[in-house]
Amino acid sequence: MRFGAHAFVWTADWNKESAEAAIRSAASQKLDFIEIPLLRPEELDVRTTVALLHTYGLSVTASLGLPKTAALPGNPKAAKSFLERALQTAHELGSPVLTGVIYGTLGELSGHPPSDRELDVLAKTLREVAHQADMLGMRLGIEPVNRYETYLVNLASQGLALIEAIGATNVFLHLDTYHMNIEEKGFREPIVQAGKRLGYIHLSESDRGTPGSGNVHWDDVFSGLREIGYQGDLVMESFVALNPDIARATCIWRPVASDPDRLVQDGLSFLKGEADLYGLA
Repeated sequence: MRFGAHAFVWTADWNKESAEAAIRSAASQKLDFIEIPLLRPEELDVRTTVALLHTYGLSVTASLGLPKTAALPGNPKAAKSFLERALQTAHELGSPVLTGVIYGTLGELSGHPPSDRELDVLAKTLREVAHQADMLGMRLGIEPVNRYETYLVNLASQGLALIEAIGATNVFLHLDTYHMNIEEKGFREPIVQAGKRLGYIHLSESDRGTPGSGNVHWDDVFSGLREIGYQGDLVMESFVALNPDIARATCIWRPVASDPDRLVQDGLSFLKGEADLYGLA
C-alpha cells in the first residue's frame, strides 16, 4: 500500500519551478507518489516532469475532471478525444491510472437528476476509453463527488452502477472521504459495498484541511478498508494552492491550511497511525 498526496497541496499550476517544488516537498515528506491533475494535458511538460520524478525517487498518478469544451454527456466525441489524449500523457508520465471525475465537468449542473439516456452516453463513451486504457496497460477510476459539483455520480452505489454499465475489467471505484461526508449515510458501508472494486481513495478532511482535524469518522473509514483487505493507494487531497478553475468549481474561497508541508506532515502522521492501528500498513 502506498501513501501519496495531490499536487494541489503545494501548487496551483504545473510548470518547471512549481513542479520541482511540489515533487521535492512530496519526496521530503517520505511520500511514495504525487497525484498530478491533468486539467490541460497538452500543456504539461512530460519530459521535465519525468526527469524530476526520477531525480527525487517519486512515483506518480494522474487525475482530472472534464473541461467544459469536452463535457459529458453533452459532447461525447470531444470527451473521448480529451480522455484519450490525457491517457497518453498519463502513460508517458508513468502513471498506472487515470482517475477522478472522468465522466463529468466539475460545477456543471443540469437542474435535474441524470437520465437513463445520459448515463448510457457516459457508459458508452467510457467503455471506449477503457479499451484505450487497456491497450496502454492502464486502469480508469470513477470518483463520485458531491451534489454541488456534479449531478451525475454522487454516491458509491452510483459509481458502482456506472462501472457495471461500462463493463470493463480495468475500471475501478475511487472514493473520497470529503464527498462521502456530504453524500453518504456513513463511511464504512460504502467502502464495504465497493469491496475489491475500490482501487483508490482520497483521504480528505471535512473542510479539505488536515486529516484528523475535522468531522470525518476516520475509524469507520479504516475499519472498512481493513474489512475489504484494501491494498490500493491512500492519497491526501487538500486544496491549499488554489487553482482558479478548481476554486470556482469546488467553491473554495479561503485557505484550508497555512503551511502545506505542515499539513502533509501532520496529516500523514495521523493517517499512518490509523493505518497501523487497523493493520493496513
